[in-house]
Amino acid sequence: MFPGVSLIFLSMQITPGLLPVSGLLDCAREADVTLVAVHRAGGFAPGIAENSLSGLRRAAELGAAFAEIDLRETADGEIILMHDATLDRTTTASGAVAEQTLEDLQAHYLVDSEGHRTADRIPTLADAYEIARETGLYLELDLKGLSPARIAELALAEGMAGQSLIIIYDVEEAGAIQAVSTDIGISLPFTDRDIVLNSELQFSSLMAWAGRGVPDARTEAFLTGQGIETAIHDFPAEADGSIDYAFIDAQHVELLASDDPEAAVRAFGRWESYCRAD
Repeated sequence: MFPGVSLIFLSMQITPGLLPVSGLLDCAREADVTLVAVHRAGGFAPGIAENSLSGLRRAAELGAAFAEIDLRETADGEIILMHDATLDRTTTASGAVAEQTLEDLQAHYLVDSEGHRTADRIPTLADAYEIARETGLYLELDLKGLSPARIAELALAEGMAGQSLIIIYDVEEAGAIQAVSTDIGISLPFTDRDIVLNSELQFSSLMAWAGRGVPDARTEAFLTGQGIETAIHDFPAEADGSIDYAFIDAQHVELLASDDPEAAVRAFGRWESYCRAD
């Protein structure tokens, strides 16, 4: 943590004009709209690499509410944006991420989905938060072997708890995040809903991750009754052009993780049209 910094004060900070993430999700449920999360923060257009600052800026320009980013730790303990454990697929370098320092990594460039070098270097989580502050983008954090409590503490120290949603997979991890800050959103599978319901978690910041395909009507009605929003993806259908955005919208899904955010935002609209605080 940063010496002398008040965590209570920081937990209340959020980009002006934005709802905290729990309020944004509530708004989507109450307004019956679907928000878009850009999967891996880009890589969906030529010249834009996944997990890049250019991808984050493009996601904000398109009107997506969230950019999902993948986090890994370097050899010197820094947190960077990187999906794979190795550098070979997405950068001009090779080898294991965990064996190189941040300085080593930032000597290289990210490549787009076709393998072409971009102007982007490997960004840090702090870099991503700076873009989020500038643009009003919310960040969905996919932790690749990192401690949920540690990332929650970093979000809090950056004053970005209210613009962060952390992806985890069990109630214990969710509890560790809420012990740091209940302002942080949590994406949690409801594979065993009784475990969640019998826990001491605050439901206001929870989002149910349903994976591919929409939940059945009974499950969706149950979640809505608990004030819990639903998130899904259908990457294969986006890839082959068969995705039915109208059907997803009609099933009251609050968040769609998308590999084709341009089409998704055209279908659902820009999130600011519904859910800005001002």
